[in-house]
Amino acid sequence: MNLPDELDQIIQNKIANNKSFEALSSNAKSISERYRNNANSGTRLLTKSDEAIAYSLARMPATYGAVYTALSSALENADSSINTVFDIGAGTGAGTWAAYEMLGNKNFVCYEREDAMIEIGEKIMSHQKDLSSAEWKKFDIVNDIFSKKCDLSIVSYMINELPKEHVLEVISKIWSATNEVMLIVEPGTPTAFENIKTIRQYLIDNGGFIVSPCTHQNICEIAADDWCAFSCRVQRAKLHKMLKEGEAPFEDEKFSYIAFSKRPVKCAKARILRHPTINKGYSEFKVCTPDGIKNIKLSKKDGEKYKLSKKKSAGDTLEL
Repeated sequence: MNLPDELDQIIQNKIANNKSFEALSSNAKSISERYRNNANSGTRLLTKSDEAIAYSLARMPATYGAVYTALSSALENADSSINTVFDIGAGTGAGTWAAYEMLGNKNFVCYEREDAMIEIGEKIMSHQKDLSSAEWKKFDIVNDIFSKKCDLSIVSYMINELPKEHVLEVISKIWSATNEVMLIVEPGTPTAFENIKTIRQYLIDNGGFIVSPCTHQNICEIAADDWCAFSCRVQRAKLHKMLKEGEAPFEDEKFSYIAFSKRPVKCAKARILRHPTINKGYSEFKVCTPDGIKNIKLSKKDGEKYKLSKKKSAGDTLEL
């Protein structure tokens, strides 16, 4: 998956063009370390304009890819009319760009606490005709109140930053402000998945209907020493690759997610939880089904199902 060419060019040629590589690299490393070491601490992790620029270069591609992938899956099942989108904890706007690429021009509102993120996010969107009208609001998700509602709320890589005691309080607030679908995307880590599981049960108990990735509303069977995460491959532009100090022209972003609807939906019958094991003449899949987690084997005798399954990977649905 590529960051949209337009967005990539805006970031590199309009936002970061007059910044030294040394400064960008230093800020990118510092930001990465802070985000990695402060899960659920509530610490303010980014406050300066130059840090937000480095963030847009180093993290927007992966965040965009994760949100786009999760939202694609959610909208396959959610039969909803989406006109207003809230990007909550918007950062520099990756979630909004992902929703725009998928849904087209909607009424976008970006809620963000940090002035530096808002400044750079607005600058990036000002160079795109449709998104230049997106509304940015300085907003503290713990202390502030929504004054209106949306059809789709996107919460990406924010829950992991909140103190644990505020997680369900914040989820309740966002759920109340959502008319149709809420999507939560978090890092693909055990800690983040624990948050996802807690949120999952809370929203089920409060009348929500799972859209994706789960195939049921029963107790999650993922073991306590395991976690449910998926991956998207994001192509790296030259500067992005330099900041990451990697040789590969891509990075694999691991993420966990959950999407809920206010209305009943038709969920997938089976979703692949791990990369398939491909053998000569047959493939093996670990899948989530309404009857629990199962290990499925498909071979040549399964005909078209087997042919189709050879193109599948973790996160995809599987016809059984």
